[in-house]
Amino acid sequence: MMKRWLFGVLALLAAGTVSAQEPTEKVEVGDKFRDVELHDTDGNYSYLSDYVGQEGKYLLVLFWTSNCPRCHASFPEVAKYAKQYADKLSVVGVMLSDNHAGWMEMYKYRKPFAWPNLSDGKLLNEGAAVPYGIGLYPTFVLVEPKEGRIVRMWSGFKLDRFQAEMEPYFAPVR
Repeated sequence: MMKRWLFGVLALLAAGTVSAQEPTEKVEVGDKFRDVELHDTDGNYSYLSDYVGQEGKYLLVLFWTSNCPRCHASFPEVAKYAKQYADKLSVVGVMLSDNHAGWMEMYKYRKPFAWPNLSDGKLLNEGAAVPYGIGLYPTFVLVEPKEGRIVRMWSGFKLDRFQAEMEPYFAPVR
């Protein structure tokens, strides 16, 4: 009986229907952030954990994609917060797309962000998007610096909503 059960589990793992490596549960507000492997614009490996809690700052992770108008609309507001609260807030962009080479090529000619921008070269059904339950762009995740817990998480961009989500930690920027 035990051999048959073990054989069944091994068959499922080999078929890829059960993953022994990655948990499938999505993080929520109150959970510790989930570390993901990413690449910077030079192709070097990077991890989200490289940015969490730096210098005792909150981290705002901005998940976006290049063909998202609301993502692009959010950039100036995110930049205002990053500048005004530079002593308390770090920002990291995570570009979700399977066009990793195109994303890196874009950066040779134009660097639209004052913050690090990373990618895993994958879409919504795999990679960094999965543990964060990304279904809409942009998605914002605010991580507190001490324990790396998620204190806010929301999708979409409207100025008043962005400011309301940030306000418990950062006064609105005008």
